[in-house]
Formats: sequence, C-alpha cells, structure tokens
Amino acid sequence: MYGGSTDDRWEPLLGGLPSEQFEIGKDGTGLLVVGFDGSGPSRNALAYAAGLARRDNAALLIAFVETLTSATLWFFAGSPIIPDSAGDLTEDLRSELSGVGVPWRFVMVRGDTARELETLADSCMADAIVVGRSRSLWHSFGGSVAVGLARRARRTVLIVP
Repeated sequence: MYGGSTDDRWEPLLGGLPSEQFEIGKDGTGLLVVGFDGSGPSRNALAYAAGLARRDNAALLIAFVETLTSATLWFFAGSPIIPDSAGDLTEDLRSELSGVGVPWRFVMVRGDTARELETLADSCMADAIVVGRSRSLWHSFGGSVAVGLARRARRTVLIVP
C-alpha cells in the first residue's frame, strides 16, 4: 500500500527510495521509519516524525507490523480470516498527513515488531526509528517495542510519549 504527498518524485514511490536521498556524513535527517498501528501513542510518534521530517526536508517510511499472535487473526470454519488492517490505516494516514508536505510511504509487514522495524530501517538506510511509548498491560509482560528497539537497534530510536 502506498500513499504520498504532493511531491511528484515520491509518487507512487515504487521500488526503493531514490538513491540520491542517502548521503554519508549528511547533516540532518533523510529518512525516518515510523511504527504506526493507529493507537494514540503511534499517532503521537507519527506527528512528531512528520514535524521532524518537514523541518529536515526528509521522508517517512510508515510501517504497520502485524504480529501473527495478535487478535487480528480470526478463524471461520477452520479458515483464517485476516482483516485488512493496513488498508484501514491508509485512510487514517492520508487524513493525518494531508497538508504536512512530507513524502511518505506506507508498508505492512508481518513478524516481531521491533525486529521488523529495525530490518526496514536497515534495508532503507534510515537515520532513525520513531515509535510511541506502549501503555498496554500486555507489553509490561512481554516487553515493549520501544524497549526492544532501544536494546537492539543500530541507529537512533526516538520514543515519543
């Protein structure tokens, strides 16, 4: 799924990011990976990342990571039914980012959230990963995505409250 702003060189942003966007030793940010699931903390992270991207003339790679252990997997008559969670979030993103003026791309991946965000950031040579702080009880038992990223990431991790 792809979304974007009014910048023609990012529409529809097929394939990888433009090679001229990465520069070793560059001042400022070029690309931010943002974890987004539609929750309040992820919306805060998106707003922070969009502001930072606008000020630094950077792009956003917004990722929804669906874990296979999540409640989004339902079964009907023995067949799994996977709702189009990423499709539902696309419209939210378009309204959230309308008028911001930053190029963005939305992707959906499956797996461990912290690991998938780091993999995306690594493959796109992102400068930082931006996530919201988890407030759920489940994350206090299994460890939050933010803590997992802070422990294992090889780049800057911004945790937005």
